[in-house]
Amino acid sequence: MNARVLSLTDVQARAPGVRFLCVCSDAGRRAWLERALGTLGALEHVPFDAVALMPKISTLGATMVFIDFARAPLEAPEASIASATAMATAVHDAFPGLAIVALGSLQQSASAIAALRAGVRDFIDVEGEPEEALRIAKQLIEQASQSAKTEHIANRHGHITVLLGARVGMGVSTLAANLAVRLQKRGAAALKSFALLDLGIPAADSSVLLDTQSEFNFVDAVRNLRRFDQTFVHTAFGRHPSGLAVTTLPPDLTAMREVSYASAVNLVNRLRTFFDHQIVDLGGFTNLEFVAQMVRAADNVWLVCDPNVASVVSAMELLEGMRVYDVDARLPKDREAADAPQKLHLVVNKFDPTLQFGAEQIAERLGLPLLAILPARAQALGRAVNQGRLLADIAERDAYVRALDPLVARLGGHKMTGADSVASTSAPLPDGMDADALNHNKADSADAPSGSRQFLKRLFPTFTKRS
Repeated sequence: MNARVLSLTDVQARAPGVRFLCVCSDAGRRAWLERALGTLGALEHVPFDAVALMPKISTLGATMVFIDFARAPLEAPEASIASATAMATAVHDAFPGLAIVALGSLQQSASAIAALRAGVRDFIDVEGEPEEALRIAKQLIEQASQSAKTEHIANRHGHITVLLGARVGMGVSTLAANLAVRLQKRGAAALKSFALLDLGIPAADSSVLLDTQSEFNFVDAVRNLRRFDQTFVHTAFGRHPSGLAVTTLPPDLTAMREVSYASAVNLVNRLRTFFDHQIVDLGGFTNLEFVAQMVRAADNVWLVCDPNVASVVSAMELLEGMRVYDVDARLPKDREAADAPQKLHLVVNKFDPTLQFGAEQIAERLGLPLLAILPARAQALGRAVNQGRLLADIAERDAYVRALDPLVARLGGHKMTGADSVASTSAPLPDGMDADALNHNKADSADAPSGSRQFLKRLFPTFTKRS
């Protein structure tokens, strides 16, 4: 066998989840095997009864089944070679991918021959060295793990979510980093892999937010596209402790001139094979043609905007500009939310109800369906950055982090509840604001009809609809 032998660290890390079943009527052999396996996993005895064995495999999630092909002890005549063969056949038929190991003695060739005839390729000599039994078990565990990963990768066609921000300072990079790490942590148990492509401006903000350096930048990835395989991708990309893969813009942004729009799109499409989901941060990126091409390649596009008139005006200009370059992206051709495609949604960030600019009002002006409202949490987010941590890591109950949960569920493939599928119209109070102050501001707003609402009415109609 060519499989890599696990290190002691690997073994200790795996041990809690590894379960072995042993079909053996000889107490001495069972004790020998249990000593040989040591801390590799828990060993449970099962009698020579296929009816009892099958549900046991399913219930325990067994990693491996040991079947004794050696001579039956006098006290258990039912444990014959014929019985062992029947048990092995039953396991093969019901669980074709499950590892089966024969127990026997090389001094009694009949047991080894019978195991081979039953289709059992791995054999442990119970009269041999315990270290050999441990080595075989480790190799089979590693093979099963690699096989599961290979099957998952072969069937993978990952998704792409692009986050847009028309202006610098919309909080797109903060959202992308917290969202991507949260996705990776939730998907790790299911062997899912995620990547963050930080193409936002200022460049490489994710390196600070994630405290993770990525020497393999986006231009390097485009240049090395033909070299991509699972090993290359695993070693080349920067890695956050969660396992999230990260790449950023190069330090010298002029290098991006070498990247054609087609090659950039080819890269993200190629990465679909290696990652279940890519989060692409394009916040503040000013090349509209590049942005439009990435939008076309994406499965989801989220426009991030804060409740600020200047931000909404910039968002309108971004949408208008993308239409010029991307007639096939199916961007909305008018301002009516009913006509907006499901691919493009609005995320209102830094929401503060005291600003008297509602999220639904922003969505209506942009003609986009409202996906989520993220509260203004500048102080909490700033404290996390100053600690070199993500808010999602240090304060899972924070209002901002809780507001991410429906987005994580949406991208992670979890079933959405009715509350998750529509952005909540209520949002947590911003930093430093209490309920009395909020009610006072609402009263002031009601008494001032010529204030911000009148200003908005005058401003937005100047942006004419384009067919």
